Amino acid sequence: MSENRVVLTKKDIDRLFRRSNAVQSAFNFERMQALGFAYAMIPVINKLYSNKEERIQAYQRHLGYFNSHPWDCGVIFGIVASMEERMANGEDVSEDNITAIKGALMGPLAGIGDSLFWGAFRPIVAGICASLALSGYGIAPLIFVIVINVVHFGVEYWCVKNGYQFADTFMQKMESLNVKVWMEAASILGLFVVGGLAATWLGVSTPLVYTVGEATVELQSVLNNVFPKLLPLVATLGVFGLLRKGKSATWVMFAIIIVGFTLGFFGIL
Repeated sequence: MSENRVVLTKKDIDRLFRRSNAVQSAFNFERMQALGFAYAMIPVINKLYSNKEERIQAYQRHLGYFNSHPWDCGVIFGIVASMEERMANGEDVSEDNITAIKGALMGPLAGIGDSLFWGAFRPIVAGICASLALSGYGIAPLIFVIVINVVHFGVEYWCVKNGYQFADTFMQKMESLNVKVWMEAASILGLFVVGGLAATWLGVSTPLVYTVGEATVELQSVLNNVFPKLLPLVATLGVFGLLRKGKSATWVMFAIIIVGFTLGFFGIL
């Protein structure tokens, strides 16, 4: 059997990585990222299985429901490619094993990706680049795109490569890195960044004044002394509350416009 063994090469894994970046290209609400996953696996399946029926069966098992984070789901691609290779060469790996490992990993990896990348990394980079843009650096948007994509593709390649090489022990290696602790720390850091952005750049203030005796007092000055950035905080919590109640982002945006124009017209804000 060893003489006829089919082995995936570095070229095959690199191709799997490139195609894995299209995992969300055919996203749908029935099977989520299934079409993108199957698309990435096509070259691997075609190399491992020479029999047409075996290929069709492999295509079909990768068209099942799949949904994970697009940055770190490369781990699943790598592990599945390794399992497909072993099954094609007659080792004790079944179709159920492959389906089970996909189902077991896509949820935890989605949680890791959401916390580290969506909840911390991307807001931090966006905040830094927005600050540069406000300071007059026109290259700030380009910096954002470059940094985000360098990290995205770097993480995805590392995940695909190591998922394939260490298919049997990858999750044990991840557990040894205390990933849950890093996820919690990243979430806290992301919340700090978002809070800092709201306080720094959300320019909500009031021009209202009132008279005490012969003195005229600006309400905004009083608020600044008692609770600096109170109005930006109230505005942020208001938007957050609406979103938590299920209002769409479009609905909230129009509400902000209407409320802003109304309060501005009456000189309140």
